[in-house]
Amino acid sequence: MPEQFNQSPYEYYLDLLGRWPTSLALASQWMLTIYFDSVTDLFANIQTSLRRREQSIWTYNSSVISYLLDGGLQARSNNMTGCVFARQVTLPSENIEAGNLGLEYGGFLPPATADKRKNYDPLKVTVLETNASFLDFIIRPWVLMVGYNGLIARSNTSAKKVKANIDVVFYARTGYGSPMGIRKVYRFYNAAPISINGEQYSYMEEGRRYTDVNFVYDKYAVLDGNSGSFIGLS
Repeated sequence: MPEQFNQSPYEYYLDLLGRWPTSLALASQWMLTIYFDSVTDLFANIQTSLRRREQSIWTYNSSVISYLLDGGLQARSNNMTGCVFARQVTLPSENIEAGNLGLEYGGFLPPATADKRKNYDPLKVTVLETNASFLDFIIRPWVLMVGYNGLIARSNTSAKKVKANIDVVFYARTGYGSPMGIRKVYRFYNAAPISINGEQYSYMEEGRRYTDVNFVYDKYAVLDGNSGSFIGLS
């Protein structure tokens, strides 16, 4: 007789919660990484580009840009860390348009038929405002470059490429004394920001500032990360 039938329902449920694959996921254990290397204009003289196109004086110190994109905040090399300014993310839903279409008579309803897949929702990222504003010194000029250069497919070496891949990585505990493991990854291909919500400031109260940024993308995929190697953990 299978082992689960020798246990009470409560013991079996608790046993499942103690196994890695069926342990409860932690909602706060995630990070977002933007692979900025392909957005060439951000690493060139971005203020020159903006002044030429906007006909106004945008003043960007190169050390501010390099600080916000490099090091432990958002590394540019293959050992990328997460973007510390991303405080919340809203992943896209999936919907298929379907219904009981066709001839209806005498109380008869035809079987359900599928029509088409709903267009992708934007990837919404809530960005934290800090003194060196990641929102206004990185994201805002990026949005403007999307407007000027468009979302045309370009080579990775093109000075007008505005698309970058984005990973949303989810972590889980792997056991006492062991580092966190990657349980799944949402990967968004050729993403670019298209809108920034307006901000409101007042003298009424003090608090942290958050702003929503919407990204479009060509496609996305879900990867299982290291889940396969952790299935046997209990």
